[in-house]
Amino acid sequence: MAQKKWMKTTLKELLVVVGIILVSTMPYFHDVITAKAVGVRPWIPQVGLQELLTNSNGRVAGFSSYRVFLYNLFIHLFAHIGFLGWMMDAKGKYYRIALLVPVILSGYTISIFLLNAKVTDYNDTSTKFYITIAATIGVFVYYFLDRRNKLNSEKSKQLNEGASGDF
Repeated sequence: MAQKKWMKTTLKELLVVVGIILVSTMPYFHDVITAKAVGVRPWIPQVGLQELLTNSNGRVAGFSSYRVFLYNLFIHLFAHIGFLGWMMDAKGKYYRIALLVPVILSGYTISIFLLNAKVTDYNDTSTKFYITIAATIGVFVYYFLDRRNKLNSEKSKQLNEGASGDF
């Protein structure tokens, strides 16, 4: 029985290590998928993503090439996964809710890339600024309301304990 638990733990730790290594190499995936001045490498299966994202001007989702698009996508995905991982690891920490702001912003940027909305108003600095302000205000409001509720529940618990000891 102890052997199985040990193997499960080891497998879980191995998967975490491999996952961290894969995520840390994401900024370089564009080099694996594409080659400079060649495009997609011949051994990569053609699933039609490049054609789907290429507009009539030959730009891929608003970028000059598929290689540049992949580089930017993987850089932002790398950051997004990092923030998500940090947020998941910060359970029980007071700053966990603040990590929601970069998670929202990096997710928004990835959505802009994937929805080919790079040259629209959704990608304007003012739009991103307003999203940042709204997310920050939302985080502050949630934090202070949650803190107040926790303090109130602690006070009521102490009052109940004190009242039950009087009898």
